[in-house]
Amino acid sequence: MTVVFEPGKIGNLKIKNKLVRSATYENLATEDGFVTDESVEFYKRLAEGGVGLIITGASYIQLIGKHGPKMNGAEKDEFIPGLKRIADAVHNVGNNCKIALQINHAGRQNPHHKHPPAPSAVFEKLTKRMPREMTMDEIKETIEAFAQAARRAKEAGFDAVQLHGAHGYLINEYLSPYTNKRTDQYGGSTENRVKFVEDVYIRSVELVGNDFPILIKMNADDFLPDGINIEESKKIAKILSDLGFAAIEISGAVWDTCKRSEKELGWRVNRQALPESRKHIGKVNEAAYHLNDARAIKPLLKNTPLILVGGVNSLDLIENILSEGSADFISLCRPFIREPALPNRWLNGEGDLKVECIYCNACLASVMIGGGIRCLKKEPAEKKV
Repeated sequence: MTVVFEPGKIGNLKIKNKLVRSATYENLATEDGFVTDESVEFYKRLAEGGVGLIITGASYIQLIGKHGPKMNGAEKDEFIPGLKRIADAVHNVGNNCKIALQINHAGRQNPHHKHPPAPSAVFEKLTKRMPREMTMDEIKETIEAFAQAARRAKEAGFDAVQLHGAHGYLINEYLSPYTNKRTDQYGGSTENRVKFVEDVYIRSVELVGNDFPILIKMNADDFLPDGINIEESKKIAKILSDLGFAAIEISGAVWDTCKRSEKELGWRVNRQALPESRKHIGKVNEAAYHLNDARAIKPLLKNTPLILVGGVNSLDLIENILSEGSADFISLCRPFIREPALPNRWLNGEGDLKVECIYCNACLASVMIGGGIRCLKKEPAEKKV
Protein backbone atom coordinates (compact mmCIF):
# COMPACT_ATOMS: atom_id res chain seq x y z
CA MET A 1 0.00 0.00 0.00
CA THR A 2 1.38 3.41 -0.97
CA VAL A 3 1.53 6.42 1.33
CA VAL A 4 -1.56 7.73 -0.49
CA PHE A 5 -3.70 5.06 1.15
CA GLU A 6 -2.23 5.34 4.62
CA PRO A 7 -4.45 7.06 7.21
CA GLY A 8 -3.95 10.64 8.32
CA LYS A 9 -5.43 13.00 10.91
CA ILE A 10 -7.12 16.39 10.75
CA GLY A 11 -7.54 17.57 14.30
CA ASN A 12 -8.79 14.54 16.17
CA LEU A 13 -10.46 13.19 13.03
CA LYS A 14 -8.90 10.09 11.50
CA ILE A 15 -9.01 10.08 7.69
CA LYS A 16 -8.60 6.66 6.10
CA ASN A 17 -6.39 7.88 3.23
CA LYS A 18 -4.75 11.07 1.98
CA LEU A 19 -7.36 11.83 -0.70
CA VAL A 20 -9.85 14.66 -0.23
CA ARG A 21 -12.70 15.66 -2.46
CA SER A 22 -12.35 19.44 -2.75
CA ALA A 23 -15.50 21.52 -2.45
CA THR A 24 -17.37 21.96 -5.72
CA TYR A 25 -20.63 23.78 -6.41
CA GLU A 26 -23.11 21.01 -7.24
CA ASN A 27 -26.22 23.01 -8.29
CA LEU A 28 -28.43 20.28 -6.82
CA ALA A 29 -30.39 22.00 -4.03
CA THR A 30 -33.87 23.43 -4.37
CA GLU A 31 -34.13 27.08 -5.35
CA ASP A 32 -34.58 28.00 -1.69
CA GLY A 33 -31.57 26.00 -0.50
CA PHE A 34 -32.98 22.69 0.71
CA VAL A 35 -31.26 19.35 0.13
CA THR A 36 -32.71 17.13 -2.60
CA ASP A 37 -32.60 13.38 -3.24
CA GLU A 38 -30.10 14.13 -6.01
CA SER A 39 -27.79 15.85 -3.51
CA VAL A 40 -27.90 12.87 -1.19
CA GLU A 41 -27.18 10.42 -4.00
CA PHE A 42 -24.35 12.61 -5.30
CA TYR A 43 -22.45 12.44 -1.99
CA LYS A 44 -23.29 8.80 -1.37
CA ARG A 45 -21.69 7.99 -4.74
CA LEU A 46 -18.54 9.90 -3.79
CA ALA A 47 -18.32 8.05 -0.47
CA GLU A 48 -18.73 4.71 -2.22
CA GLY A 49 -15.83 5.68 -4.51
CA GLY A 50 -13.30 5.43 -1.70
CA VAL A 51 -12.21 9.02 -0.96
CA GLY A 52 -11.08 9.64 2.62
CA LEU A 53 -12.72 13.03 3.18
CA ILE A 54 -15.48 14.78 1.25
CA ILE A 55 -15.77 18.56 1.49
CA THR A 56 -19.19 19.57 0.21
CA GLY A 57 -19.91 22.37 -2.17
CA ALA A 58 -20.41 25.64 -0.29
CA SER A 59 -23.56 26.25 1.71
CA TYR A 60 -24.55 29.88 2.15
CA ILE A 61 -24.62 31.37 5.65
CA GLN A 62 -26.76 34.41 4.78
CA LEU A 63 -29.18 34.84 1.92
CA ILE A 64 -27.34 37.95 0.74
CA GLY A 65 -24.22 35.80 0.55
CA LYS A 66 -25.77 33.19 -1.73
CA HIS A 67 -23.97 33.12 -5.09
CA GLY A 68 -25.63 30.18 -6.85
CA PRO A 69 -29.29 29.52 -7.69
CA LYS A 70 -29.42 25.94 -6.35
CA MET A 71 -26.93 26.26 -3.52
CA ASN A 72 -27.44 24.43 -0.24
CA GLY A 73 -28.36 26.64 2.69
CA ALA A 74 -26.95 26.66 6.22
CA GLU A 75 -28.41 29.99 7.37
CA LYS A 76 -31.24 28.64 9.51
CA ASP A 77 -32.08 25.57 11.58
CA GLU A 78 -34.69 24.46 9.05
CA PHE A 79 -31.83 23.31 6.83
CA ILE A 80 -30.41 20.91 9.43
CA PRO A 81 -32.61 17.87 8.62
CA GLY A 82 -31.70 18.01 4.93
CA LEU A 83 -28.01 18.45 5.64
CA LYS A 84 -28.26 15.50 8.04
CA ARG A 85 -29.48 13.36 5.16
CA ILE A 86 -26.20 14.02 3.33
CA ALA A 87 -24.02 13.30 6.37
CA ASP A 88 -25.99 10.14 7.19
CA ALA A 89 -25.84 8.88 3.61
CA VAL A 90 -22.04 9.19 3.58
CA HIS A 91 -21.63 7.54 6.98
CA ASN A 92 -24.08 4.74 6.15
CA VAL A 93 -21.93 3.62 3.22
CA GLY A 94 -19.88 1.96 5.94
CA ASN A 95 -16.37 2.48 4.56
CA ASN A 96 -15.33 5.12 7.10
CA CYS A 97 -15.53 8.08 4.72
CA LYS A 98 -15.66 11.43 6.53
CA ILE A 99 -17.50 14.55 5.39
CA ALA A 100 -17.08 18.28 6.08
CA LEU A 101 -19.60 20.99 5.26
CA GLN A 102 -18.11 23.99 3.50
CA ILE A 103 -19.77 27.28 4.43
CA ASN A 104 -19.47 30.54 2.53
CA HIS A 105 -20.57 34.11 1.96
CA ALA A 106 -20.20 35.51 -1.56
CA GLY A 107 -19.42 39.08 -0.50
CA ARG A 108 -18.79 41.33 -3.51
CA GLN A 109 -18.97 38.29 -5.81
CA ASN A 110 -22.73 38.02 -5.47
CA PRO A 111 -23.97 38.29 -9.08
CA HIS A 112 -27.60 38.59 -7.99
CA HIS A 113 -27.37 41.77 -5.92
CA LYS A 114 -26.76 45.27 -7.26
CA HIS A 115 -24.63 46.43 -4.31
CA PRO A 116 -23.53 43.36 -2.32
CA PRO A 117 -21.79 43.77 1.05
CA ALA A 118 -18.00 43.66 1.16
CA PRO A 119 -15.13 44.87 3.33
CA SER A 120 -14.70 47.88 1.01
CA ALA A 121 -16.33 49.39 -2.06
CA VAL A 122 -13.99 47.89 -4.67
CA PHE A 123 -15.55 47.36 -8.11
CA GLU A 124 -15.96 43.69 -9.13
CA LYS A 125 -14.89 43.39 -12.76
CA LEU A 126 -16.47 40.11 -13.82
CA THR A 127 -20.05 40.78 -12.75
CA LYS A 128 -19.63 44.57 -12.93
CA ARG A 129 -20.95 45.19 -9.43
CA MET A 130 -19.97 48.00 -7.07
CA PRO A 131 -20.28 46.59 -3.55
CA ARG A 132 -20.99 48.64 -0.44
CA GLU A 133 -18.72 48.71 2.58
CA MET A 134 -20.06 46.67 5.48
CA THR A 135 -20.95 48.46 8.70
CA MET A 136 -19.62 47.25 12.03
CA ASP A 137 -23.06 45.84 12.88
CA GLU A 138 -23.10 43.89 9.60
CA ILE A 139 -19.64 42.50 10.35
CA LYS A 140 -20.81 41.26 13.75
CA GLU A 141 -23.97 39.75 12.24
CA THR A 142 -21.96 37.95 9.54
CA ILE A 143 -19.44 36.57 12.04
CA GLU A 144 -22.34 35.19 14.05
CA ALA A 145 -23.94 33.76 10.89
CA PHE A 146 -20.75 31.86 10.04
CA ALA A 147 -20.53 30.49 13.59
CA GLN A 148 -24.18 29.43 13.67
CA ALA A 149 -23.71 27.66 10.32
CA ALA A 150 -20.77 25.75 11.85
CA ARG A 151 -23.03 24.76 14.73
CA ARG A 152 -25.65 23.53 12.28
CA ALA A 153 -23.02 21.45 10.48
CA LYS A 154 -22.13 19.73 13.74
CA GLU A 155 -25.78 19.20 14.69
CA ALA A 156 -26.43 17.73 11.23
CA GLY A 157 -23.78 15.08 11.86
CA PHE A 158 -20.92 16.36 9.74
CA ASP A 159 -17.43 15.42 10.88
CA ALA A 160 -15.98 18.90 10.32
CA VAL A 161 -16.66 22.27 8.73
CA GLN A 162 -14.58 24.24 6.24
CA LEU A 163 -14.66 28.02 5.89
CA HIS A 164 -14.37 29.12 2.27
CA GLY A 165 -11.66 31.76 2.46
CA ALA A 166 -10.47 31.53 -1.15
CA HIS A 167 -11.49 32.53 -4.69
CA GLY A 168 -12.52 36.08 -3.88
CA TYR A 169 -15.46 35.40 -1.60
CA LEU A 170 -16.08 37.38 1.60
CA ILE A 171 -13.39 35.89 3.85
CA ASN A 172 -10.84 36.20 1.04
CA GLU A 173 -11.98 39.79 0.56
CA TYR A 174 -11.09 40.59 4.16
CA LEU A 175 -7.74 38.82 3.89
CA SER A 176 -6.71 40.49 0.62
CA PRO A 177 -5.26 44.01 0.42
CA TYR A 178 -6.80 44.23 -3.07
CA THR A 179 -10.37 44.17 -1.72
CA ASN A 180 -9.84 45.32 1.87
CA LYS A 181 -9.19 49.06 2.09
CA ARG A 182 -10.65 49.51 5.58
CA THR A 183 -8.95 51.78 8.09
CA ASP A 184 -10.49 50.24 11.23
CA GLN A 185 -9.46 47.11 13.16
CA TYR A 186 -10.50 44.90 10.20
CA GLY A 187 -8.19 46.52 7.64
CA GLY A 188 -4.63 47.63 7.08
CA SER A 189 -1.97 45.26 8.42
CA THR A 190 -1.98 41.52 7.78
CA GLU A 191 -3.02 40.95 11.38
CA ASN A 192 -5.97 43.33 11.03
CA ARG A 193 -7.10 41.79 7.75
CA VAL A 194 -7.05 38.34 9.40
CA LYS A 195 -9.21 39.59 12.27
CA PHE A 196 -12.52 38.90 10.52
CA VAL A 197 -11.79 35.19 10.04
CA GLU A 198 -10.15 35.07 13.47
CA ASP A 199 -13.40 36.32 15.01
CA VAL A 200 -15.36 33.76 12.96
CA TYR A 201 -13.10 30.98 14.24
CA ILE A 202 -13.24 32.05 17.90
CA ARG A 203 -17.04 32.39 17.90
CA SER A 204 -17.43 29.07 16.06
CA VAL A 205 -15.31 27.26 18.65
CA GLU A 206 -17.53 28.72 21.36
CA LEU A 207 -20.49 26.99 19.70
CA VAL A 208 -18.99 23.70 18.47
CA GLY A 209 -16.21 23.09 21.00
CA ASN A 210 -12.51 22.40 20.54
CA ASP A 211 -13.00 18.82 19.34
CA PHE A 212 -14.95 19.67 16.18
CA PRO A 213 -12.44 20.34 13.38
CA ILE A 214 -12.67 23.72 11.65
CA LEU A 215 -10.79 23.83 8.34
CA ILE A 216 -10.19 26.74 6.00
CA LYS A 217 -9.57 27.08 2.28
CA MET A 218 -7.43 30.12 1.43
CA ASN A 219 -5.68 31.67 -1.52
CA ALA A 220 -1.94 31.25 -1.76
CA ASP A 221 -2.12 33.92 -4.47
CA ASP A 222 -4.95 36.13 -5.75
CA PHE A 223 -3.10 36.52 -9.09
CA LEU A 224 -3.58 40.28 -8.84
CA PRO A 225 -0.84 42.90 -8.52
CA ASP A 226 -2.28 44.35 -5.30
CA GLY A 227 -3.72 41.14 -3.91
CA ILE A 228 -2.46 38.29 -1.77
CA ASN A 229 0.86 36.96 -3.04
CA ILE A 230 2.93 34.08 -1.70
CA GLU A 231 4.77 36.23 0.84
CA GLU A 232 1.48 37.54 2.21
CA SER A 233 -0.17 34.11 2.21
CA LYS A 234 2.74 32.70 4.20
CA LYS A 235 2.02 35.25 6.93
CA ILE A 236 -1.72 34.57 6.80
CA ALA A 237 -1.29 30.79 6.89
CA LYS A 238 0.99 30.98 9.92
CA ILE A 239 -1.49 33.15 11.81
CA LEU A 240 -4.34 30.75 10.98
CA SER A 241 -2.25 27.75 11.97
CA ASP A 242 -1.29 29.32 15.29
CA LEU A 243 -4.93 30.25 15.86
CA GLY A 244 -5.91 26.58 15.77
CA PHE A 245 -7.44 25.74 12.39
CA ALA A 246 -7.47 21.96 11.97
CA ALA A 247 -6.24 22.07 8.36
CA ILE A 248 -5.48 24.61 5.65
CA GLU A 249 -6.29 23.98 1.98
CA ILE A 250 -4.50 26.29 -0.45
CA SER A 251 -5.82 27.45 -3.80
CA GLY A 252 -5.73 30.66 -5.84
CA ALA A 253 -7.46 33.28 -8.03
CA VAL A 254 -10.51 35.52 -7.62
CA TRP A 255 -13.30 36.37 -10.03
CA ASP A 256 -11.48 39.55 -11.12
CA THR A 257 -8.83 37.32 -12.73
CA CYS A 258 -11.42 35.45 -14.81
CA LYS A 259 -12.98 36.09 -18.18
CA ARG A 260 -16.27 34.98 -19.62
CA SER A 261 -16.23 32.12 -22.10
CA GLU A 262 -19.44 32.14 -24.10
CA LYS A 263 -18.35 28.99 -25.91
CA GLU A 264 -18.17 27.05 -22.65
CA LEU A 265 -21.00 28.94 -20.92
CA GLY A 266 -18.71 29.63 -17.99
CA TRP A 267 -15.65 31.45 -16.75
CA ARG A 268 -11.99 30.60 -16.74
CA VAL A 269 -8.83 32.27 -15.54
CA ASN A 270 -7.61 34.93 -17.96
CA ARG A 271 -3.97 33.87 -18.26
CA GLN A 272 -3.05 36.84 -20.42
CA ALA A 273 -3.74 39.17 -17.48
CA LEU A 274 -1.67 37.16 -15.00
CA PRO A 275 1.88 37.87 -13.87
CA GLU A 276 4.51 35.93 -15.85
CA SER A 277 5.07 33.52 -12.96
CA ARG A 278 1.38 32.57 -12.97
CA LYS A 279 0.53 32.20 -16.67
CA HIS A 280 0.42 28.41 -16.30
CA ILE A 281 -2.74 28.66 -14.21
CA GLY A 282 -5.80 27.40 -16.04
CA LYS A 283 -3.94 25.54 -18.77
CA VAL A 284 -5.43 22.18 -19.68
CA ASN A 285 -3.79 19.36 -17.70
CA GLU A 286 -1.15 21.57 -16.08
CA ALA A 287 0.06 19.43 -13.18
CA ALA A 288 0.03 20.58 -9.54
CA TYR A 289 0.11 24.31 -10.25
CA HIS A 290 0.04 25.24 -6.53
CA LEU A 291 2.87 22.87 -5.56
CA ASN A 292 5.50 25.59 -5.18
CA ASP A 293 3.09 27.52 -2.96
CA ALA A 294 2.66 24.43 -0.79
CA ARG A 295 6.43 24.04 -0.52
CA ALA A 296 6.69 27.63 0.71
CA ILE A 297 3.79 27.49 3.18
CA LYS A 298 4.05 23.97 4.63
CA PRO A 299 7.14 24.58 6.85
CA LEU A 300 5.29 27.40 8.65
CA LEU A 301 2.30 25.35 9.74
CA LYS A 302 3.77 23.41 12.67
CA ASN A 303 1.24 20.62 13.29
CA THR A 304 -1.50 21.95 10.99
CA PRO A 305 -2.02 19.67 7.96
CA LEU A 306 -1.79 21.29 4.54
CA ILE A 307 -4.21 20.18 1.82
CA LEU A 308 -3.04 20.80 -1.75
CA VAL A 309 -5.48 21.21 -4.64
CA GLY A 310 -5.04 22.11 -8.31
CA GLY A 311 -4.22 19.98 -11.33
CA VAL A 312 -2.91 16.99 -9.40
CA ASN A 313 -3.43 14.46 -12.15
CA SER A 314 -1.78 11.14 -11.31
CA LEU A 315 -1.20 8.69 -8.48
CA ASP A 316 2.55 8.91 -9.00
CA LEU A 317 2.47 12.69 -8.62
CA ILE A 318 0.40 12.45 -5.44
CA GLU A 319 2.82 9.88 -4.05
CA ASN A 320 5.77 12.15 -4.78
CA ILE A 321 4.17 15.24 -3.23
CA LEU A 322 3.23 13.40 -0.05
CA SER A 323 6.57 11.61 0.21
CA GLU A 324 8.56 14.83 -0.08
CA GLY A 325 6.43 16.38 2.67
CA SER A 326 5.07 19.29 0.61
CA ALA A 327 1.49 18.47 1.62
CA ASP A 328 -0.31 16.18 4.05
CA PHE A 329 -3.42 15.57 1.93
CA ILE A 330 -4.26 15.99 -1.74
CA SER A 331 -7.66 17.27 -2.77
CA LEU A 332 -9.18 16.85 -6.20
CA CYS A 333 -12.26 18.43 -7.68
CA ARG A 334 -12.75 17.89 -11.41
CA PRO A 335 -11.29 14.33 -11.49
CA PHE A 336 -14.02 13.22 -9.04
CA ILE A 337 -16.70 14.78 -11.22
CA ARG A 338 -15.63 12.52 -14.06
CA GLU A 339 -14.94 9.40 -11.98
CA PRO A 340 -16.24 9.40 -8.38
CA ALA A 341 -14.70 5.94 -7.83
CA LEU A 342 -11.16 7.08 -8.71
CA PRO A 343 -9.71 6.20 -5.27
CA ASN A 344 -11.04 2.65 -5.47
CA ARG A 345 -9.67 2.29 -9.00
CA TRP A 346 -6.21 3.31 -7.82
CA LEU A 347 -6.41 1.22 -4.66
CA ASN A 348 -7.37 -1.88 -6.67
CA GLY A 349 -4.67 -1.27 -9.27
CA GLU A 350 -7.13 -0.89 -12.11
CA GLY A 351 -6.44 1.15 -15.24
CA ASP A 352 -4.03 4.03 -15.67
CA LEU A 353 -2.28 5.88 -12.84
CA LYS A 354 -3.48 9.09 -14.50
CA VAL A 355 -6.88 10.61 -13.85
CA GLU A 356 -9.38 10.41 -16.72
CA CYS A 357 -10.19 14.11 -16.36
CA ILE A 358 -8.49 16.38 -18.92
CA TYR A 359 -9.20 19.58 -16.93
CA CYS A 360 -11.13 21.18 -19.78
CA ASN A 361 -13.57 22.95 -17.38
CA ALA A 362 -16.63 21.85 -19.35
CA CYS A 363 -18.07 20.65 -16.03
CA LEU A 364 -18.45 24.31 -15.10
CA ALA A 365 -20.71 24.76 -18.10
CA SER A 366 -22.90 21.86 -16.95
CA VAL A 367 -24.37 23.89 -14.09
CA MET A 368 -25.16 26.70 -16.52
CA ILE A 369 -26.96 24.28 -18.86
CA GLY A 370 -29.03 22.94 -15.98
CA GLY A 371 -29.07 19.99 -13.64
CA GLY A 372 -26.26 18.99 -11.33
CA ILE A 373 -22.59 19.33 -12.07
CA ARG A 374 -21.24 16.56 -14.29
CA CYS A 375 -18.57 15.76 -16.85
CA LEU A 376 -19.84 16.86 -20.26
CA LYS A 377 -17.05 14.93 -21.96
CA LYS A 378 -18.43 11.74 -20.48
CA GLU A 379 -22.17 12.45 -20.57
CA PRO A 380 -24.27 14.13 -23.28
CA ALA A 381 -24.89 17.83 -22.66
CA GLU A 382 -28.63 17.32 -22.58
CA LYS A 383 -28.44 14.73 -19.80
CA LYS A 384 -29.19 16.15 -16.35
CA VAL A 385 -28.37 14.63 -12.96
